[in-house]
Amino acid sequence: MPTIWLLLRHGKTDNPEQRCYGWRDVPLHPDGQAQMQQCAAKLQAVRLAAIATSDLVRARDSARYFALPRSLDVQVFAALREIDFGQIEGLTFRDVEEHYPVTAREWVAAPAAVRFPGGECFADVRARVIPWARNWLRDWEQQTTLLVIHSGTMRALLQWMTGCEPHATLMVKIGYGDILRCTQEHLDAPWQLEAMPYGATAFTSVALE
Repeated sequence: MPTIWLLLRHGKTDNPEQRCYGWRDVPLHPDGQAQMQQCAAKLQAVRLAAIATSDLVRARDSARYFALPRSLDVQVFAALREIDFGQIEGLTFRDVEEHYPVTAREWVAAPAAVRFPGGECFADVRARVIPWARNWLRDWEQQTTLLVIHSGTMRALLQWMTGCEPHATLMVKIGYGDILRCTQEHLDAPWQLEAMPYGATAFTSVALE
């Protein structure tokens, strides 16, 4: 049997100004709750062995829509948090340009390399996510599991699975409620990646180089 990971980005949060929310614990917007209801209905026939999520409320609350109908516990891991934006948490990009101009320029020029002041860079996210991923793979090999997480966490997992350059993961659009299906036929086989954006009804192949 193959190992299948379903990576789901949590539902929409209340963030019309596009503020930087990484470790800031913001709740789901009502629209995000509706998104998760629809995603749960779309995956209702999928048999899941386990569900993991970050400890941030927007991910935990999203995961419950999938756990409750299956009577599964949601396994919560701080290692699966979004990137820590540090001192720019809660700021808009315009705020960052005004108060942290060097960071703003680096973010535009090399988004996969920028380190946020007082926070993390993409390599830091990988450093905490990859050991977790290896343990999860060991525990749930040849089973289907759901990871309800964040776009930054998903990109770290994609980079680990494929060995691509970090910036290549930025080419994959990951919106609220989007699902990536990652399949490994056996332990040493390459991962096969497929995406089903929110609102779609089928998976399509994803290639990362």
